[in-house]
Amino acid sequence: MKLVGAFLKTLFCVSVVLCSASIAGAVTWIDWQSTTSGTLTIGSTNIGVTMTGNPMALVNGDGYYNNGATGGTSPSGTYGGLTPSDLIQVSGTGTFNLTFDAPIVDPYIALVSIGSGWNPVTYSFDDTFSVISSGSNFWGYGGYSISSDGTDFKGIEYNGVLKFTGTYSSISFDIAPSEYWHGFNFGVADAAAVPEPSTLLLLGSGLVGLAGMRRRFKA
Repeated sequence: MKLVGAFLKTLFCVSVVLCSASIAGAVTWIDWQSTTSGTLTIGSTNIGVTMTGNPMALVNGDGYYNNGATGGTSPSGTYGGLTPSDLIQVSGTGTFNLTFDAPIVDPYIALVSIGSGWNPVTYSFDDTFSVISSGSNFWGYGGYSISSDGTDFKGIEYNGVLKFTGTYSSISFDIAPSEYWHGFNFGVADAAAVPEPSTLLLLGSGLVGLAGMRRRFKA
């Protein structure tokens, strides 16, 4: 029985590592080719993204997330180490709608310079969300508030990342009031963080072996 216990303990440790691997890893962000279309690459799958709304401009790269466009560097905690890239800049009000060629799971939205002390800006979503990270940027940091129903996010010079839970074929949100500019991008966890099939097969074989050992000890 000691042998079975040791094997079970080893198998448990392996499964804990595998489960941890399945929830860890990088986030990949939409690579925008224009203010209306882009590509989201999840593992080896490319998902087309189209957007309607009234964006002001597109900034490729990570300049406004790490302040490379204006000098300085944001503290690492501002975007939770998720390294956003590409930025859809907004100045006016209106509804934005993103449509994905294939469903995505648990998307993130990275936000830059949302609102100001004298002009807070609200993003009104269809679903609830959680705040993953927040912090200062080149323009400082003023904080945020969330409506009682959990769907409206008001930024006061906010920089950081929000996360939605669920499967989405499209995402819609309203922005108001007008501000000089602020920006966003969406991303998802990279599928490369999921255990490889060969690793899952090894775990399954271990479980089968454990079952066989238990039968032998009972005989």
